[in-house]
Amino acid sequence: MDAFTCSFFAKERFHSIIARYTIFDKANELMMVMRPYQIYATEAIIKQAEDTNDNGYVWHTTGSGKTITSFKASRLLAQDTNVEKVIFMIDRADLDIQTAKNFEAYLPETANGEAALDRTNNTEALVKQLSSNGNQLIVTTIQKMNSALRNDRYKAVLTPYHDRKVAFIEDEAHRSQFGDMRKNVNHWFKNAQHFGFTGTPIFPENIGADGRTTKDIYHKLLHKYLIKDAIRDGNVLGFTIQYINTIQGKGIADDDEQVSSIDKREVFEDENRLRMITSHIIANHGKVSKGKLYNAVFTVPNTRVALKYYHLFKELDTKHRLNVTTIFTWAANEDDNEKHQGQDDVTSRQGLDEVISDYNDTYGTDFSTDHFKDYFADVSKRMKEHNADAPSENIDILIVVNMFLTGFDSKKLSTLYVDRNLRYHTLIQAFSRTNRVETASKPSGNIIAYRNLKQNTDDAVKLFSGGGNDDFFAPSYDKLKGEMLDAITKLREVTPSLASVDALYNQGTEAISKFVLAFREVLRSFNKIRVYDDFDWQQFAPAFSEQDLEDYRGKYYTTYSKLTKDASSIKGSILDDIDFEIQLVQTDTIDVAYIVNLIKNIDLDTSANRDADTKKIRRILHNADNDDLKSKAELLERFLDEVIPKLPQKADIGNALDRFMAHSRDIAIDSFAKENGLPPAMVTDQINDYSFYGHTSESKMTDQLNEVGLTFMQKRTMKQKIGNFVTKTLKAFSFN
Repeated sequence: MDAFTCSFFAKERFHSIIARYTIFDKANELMMVMRPYQIYATEAIIKQAEDTNDNGYVWHTTGSGKTITSFKASRLLAQDTNVEKVIFMIDRADLDIQTAKNFEAYLPETANGEAALDRTNNTEALVKQLSSNGNQLIVTTIQKMNSALRNDRYKAVLTPYHDRKVAFIEDEAHRSQFGDMRKNVNHWFKNAQHFGFTGTPIFPENIGADGRTTKDIYHKLLHKYLIKDAIRDGNVLGFTIQYINTIQGKGIADDDEQVSSIDKREVFEDENRLRMITSHIIANHGKVSKGKLYNAVFTVPNTRVALKYYHLFKELDTKHRLNVTTIFTWAANEDDNEKHQGQDDVTSRQGLDEVISDYNDTYGTDFSTDHFKDYFADVSKRMKEHNADAPSENIDILIVVNMFLTGFDSKKLSTLYVDRNLRYHTLIQAFSRTNRVETASKPSGNIIAYRNLKQNTDDAVKLFSGGGNDDFFAPSYDKLKGEMLDAITKLREVTPSLASVDALYNQGTEAISKFVLAFREVLRSFNKIRVYDDFDWQQFAPAFSEQDLEDYRGKYYTTYSKLTKDASSIKGSILDDIDFEIQLVQTDTIDVAYIVNLIKNIDLDTSANRDADTKKIRRILHNADNDDLKSKAELLERFLDEVIPKLPQKADIGNALDRFMAHSRDIAIDSFAKENGLPPAMVTDQINDYSFYGHTSESKMTDQLNEVGLTFMQKRTMKQKIGNFVTKTLKAFSFN
C-alpha cells in the first residue's frame, strides 16, 4: 500500500486522476474513477498517437472495463492530439446501440442541449458526420464504413481522408479487424492509426483462416491486464468447472479426429443423450442457480440442436417449471439444412417462430422473426434484469448457438451449460459471460460442460493467462470439502447446539461476534461447494446436516434482525465491525408466495403425507429469513394446526386458506372496533377504500367519527389509530 500510494498518488498523478480520469455517468448519476490499469492503457494510446503513426492494441481481459478505457482514450485523442477524427468502430449492429448508449452516458451535452454523440443509423448519416467539423468523435460499425467507402456518390466527401490523420478505436479487435472490410478501410485511410481492444488476442496457437495474428494487425502491445490479474484483484470471478461424461462406452471423444463428422453428429445428437443432459440440467439448475436467484446460458453447436433441446425442456420439465427459451440468427444457419424434430419441411426460422410464439404466451409479448431485433432486445433485458422476486418474468435458461457468448454482460448470469466444442478465445469469451462480480452469494462463474473440454480449457487458460492457471479455477471439491468441515468444527466449538445461540445475548459482544463469524464461514463454504455434483450432505454426517444448516441460518438471521432493530440493546454493537453478508442467508426465494404455494400443494391423500408436508412447511416458517414471511408465520401456522387436519382429501386448500385469512381478518377488525368503540362496518369500509384507492377516505372517516360523538382531539387521535390499523391489517392478511 505504501509503494502504491507513493507512485500513484504523487501530486501530479493525483491531479491527473481528478482532471482527466474521472468520469461522470449521467444515466446512473455516478461519478467513477478509472482503475490504474485503465489509466495506464489510456496514456499508452495517447503517447502512441502523439509520438508515432504506428498502430497498437490493448489486451484487457473480458469484464475488466474495456468500454470505459476505450471511451476515455477516444475522448482524450479527440481533445488533446492533432487527430482530426476519432472513429470508434465495432463489428456487430446489435452492439452499436448499446455502445452508443454507454458513450452518451459519459459524454457531456453540447451548448444547445443536444447529445454530444450522434448515433449513425445509416451510411448517409455516417458520411455527414465525417464531413462535419462538429463531430470529432463518431461511433459506427465496420460494415457501415465499408459501405460508405464502396459507394461512388460519397467519394468527393471522403477523398480528403486519404491523407488526414484519423484514429480508429476498434472494439473486440479479434472480430472486426480481419478480412476484406479492414483492407478497404486501410486502403482509403492511408494515414490512419488503429488502436484495438481485445480480451482474447489472436496468437499463432488460435489463428484463424485469415492467417494473421493480433500483432500482425496492430503491431505493438501497448498494455495488458490478464484474466488472472482481474481475478486476483477481485474485478471478475474465477470459475468452477465440471466436466460431465455423457458418452461413456461409446468409444468416441468430441475431439476424436478419426471419426467422421457425420458419425460424431449421430453420437452427440443422439436422442437419449440429449434427454439425459436435459434431465440433468432440470434436476440441478435450482442448486447451481441458488434457487433461481441467477440465470444461465446453454450453448449448443447449431440451431437444429438448440430446437431439439428447447422441445425436450418443454416435454421433461413438469415439476421445476423453468423458463427456457432460445435465440439465434437463422439466415447464417440455413446452409446446414437446420431442421428440427425430424420434420424436414421445418426450417430453423420456422422453428424459432414457434419458440417466439411460446415466448409471447409466457410473457404477454407480441414478437416474431419479422421483428427479430425487438425479440433480441426483450430477451437481453430479461437476462440482465433477472429478479428472484418476479420468477414468472425471468428467463432461467437461454439456449444459444453463438449469440450472447460475446459482448453480453450481466451480473445475474452465473452458469454456462456447454454441449459443443469450444477452443481458445471462443472458450474464454463464453466462460467469461458468467464471471461478473455481484455479491457474496455469487462466489464464482459456474461452467458445466457435457463435452470433454478439459484439455481445451487448460490450453486456453495457459495462452490467455501468461502460463499460470491457479487463479482461474475455483478450489477443487476436495479442498472445499475440507474447508467446510473445518468451518463446521469451529461453529460447533462456539455454539454446540441451537439453544447455545440464544444464551449468547447474555454473554456480550465478543460471544455474539464469534458465532456470527463462525457461521458466516460455514455459509461461505456451503455457497461455494453446493454447485458441485459431488456434494452430498451425507459426507458431513453426523456432525452437520442440511437441517442443521437451516436451523442455524434462522438463528443467524434472527441475530442480524435483533441487532439491526435495536443496536443499542447490546453494549458495543458489532454491526459496524462485522459484515454479516446477509445475502448469503437468502439463498432461495423463500417468501410468502413460496410458502403459500407449498401450503396449496399439501398432499391430503393420507395423514402421513399431510403430516410430512405440514412439518416441512412449519420448519421453514420457524427458520424464515424474510421479514414479510416472519410477520405472517404465526397466522400460517394456525392454519396448518386448525384447518389442514380437518380438510377432506379432495379439498381445495387455496380456497380454504382464503376463507381462513378472511375470517381471521374479520376477527381482528371486530376486536379493534370493540376496543375503540367503533362500528366494525366503519373499519371495514376504510380497509376497502385503502385496498381500492391506495389510501383511506379522510372525509368519510370524519363523517363516521362525528356520528360516534368524539371530540376534535379524540377524532384526530382516532384517525391516526385507524390509519395505522388499516395498513397493518392489509399487510398481515394479504398475500399480494
